[in-house]
Formats: sequence, C-alpha cells, structure tokens
Amino acid sequence: MNEEIPIFFDFGGTLVDTVEVTRRAFNEVLGTDYSTEDIKNMYKDASQKRQSMSLLFKYKVNPAKLALRQKKLREMQKQLFLETIELNDQFREILYKIKRLDPRISLILVTQNPMMEDEEYSSKAMSKLFGDRNPFDSILAGEDKFQLIVYNYDPDILARGVLIGDLPNDVYVAEMLKIPCFGVTWGYSEEEELQTPFIVDSIDELYEMVQDHIEDLKEEKKAEIEEIEFEDIDLDSDDFELIS
Repeated sequence: MNEEIPIFFDFGGTLVDTVEVTRRAFNEVLGTDYSTEDIKNMYKDASQKRQSMSLLFKYKVNPAKLALRQKKLREMQKQLFLETIELNDQFREILYKIKRLDPRISLILVTQNPMMEDEEYSSKAMSKLFGDRNPFDSILAGEDKFQLIVYNYDPDILARGVLIGDLPNDVYVAEMLKIPCFGVTWGYSEEEELQTPFIVDSIDELYEMVQDHIEDLKEEKKAEIEEIEFEDIDLDSDDFELIS
C-alpha cells in the first residue's frame, strides 16, 4: 500500500528569486524599463491568465516586438537564470530536515516556469542549487499546476499532501485539490493577497508547519486504526452475565 506523503513546492518566488532575472531579460531584450513591482504584478497575472492579449496591453508590451524577440527573451532568461540563481543555505538544510521527518515524504517541485519543462535545463538548474544532494524526488513542469498534480497522483495519496507557494493561484490550486496551502510571504505576494489561514513568514516556520502537518496525519491514522479495531470486536450477549 502506497502511503506516500507528497509535499508540493512552487519554484519561482518560493524556492528561488526569479524577479530580477525576468526584469533584466525584459528590459534588455524589449528595450523597456520595468520595475521590480511591475514584474511581480505581471508574474501574478500571468500565473492565472497566461500571456493573453489583455495582459500584454496592461503592461504595455508591444505584441509584435514580443513575438519577434520571444526566442531571444527565452534564451536570455535561461542564461541569466543559470548564472544568478542561488538558494539560501538555511532553506537547503530545511528541505533535508523535512525529508527526515518521515520516510514516506516525497518532495515535488511543481512549476509553470517553461524553462523547467526542458529536462536537460532543469537538471542543470537543480544541480546549481543542490549539487549532488537534490532533495526533490520529481519535477512537474507545465502550464497548469492543477492538471499536472491530478494527472500524476491518486486521490488517496493527494489527500495527505500540502502545497507550498507564494501566489494567490497556488492557494486556488490547493483549494481545487482539497489540500492545505502554506502561503509564503517572501515571494511575489503580500500576506493579504494569500487567502489562506496557513501563512508562513520564515523558513524555520515553514519547517514547523510541515512538521505539524505530518503529526496531524499520524493522529488521523491512529484514530482510523482504533476505530477499525473497535468495529472488529464481536459483542455477543451470551458472553455477558447480568448482575442484579
């Protein structure tokens, strides 16, 4: 019986900071002057709307210029990303500690970042972040996080999971999956934008919340076993003697 506990991690904003990479690439390739806040808002919108025409006009992106330079923009992002991405040392150790909480835990990276759909590129990125000690068991990359997860996980396994992300869309996906979303405040969104009761303000707090989640699962399992054992008891009236 597969009792895997999937812990889904968002990538950009949650695990690594991708804002500056995107800002530099857009400014250099498109000849624009986007601020960090512009990129954050664009990313939040794109996670829900993808690259619709309304999104392009909202952020004053010339659709013709974007179409002509899209390949160059993608290559620039990929180059800058591998050159500049870093992972906080404390975050790296917390991931290893989470893995040690329970042998059933699987860490899954789930991302809409198109660069991570390329297996060779994603392997380089993870090697840059973790060397030969990558704590993640798998990477799910594509346009739709919800579809990526439900396609790869049975409902019984998914019910034990949790999603960790920094966008309102991550909270929405978790709601559709009927699992908790731990919303981190160091990414693209402010606390008030993350409509989840599980707000995470620090890496240490993230570890504690995952630890609590694992303990809750153990308590639920214990309650189920006790209920089954009670139901298995055959109470036959002949086994009892009435006392007056």
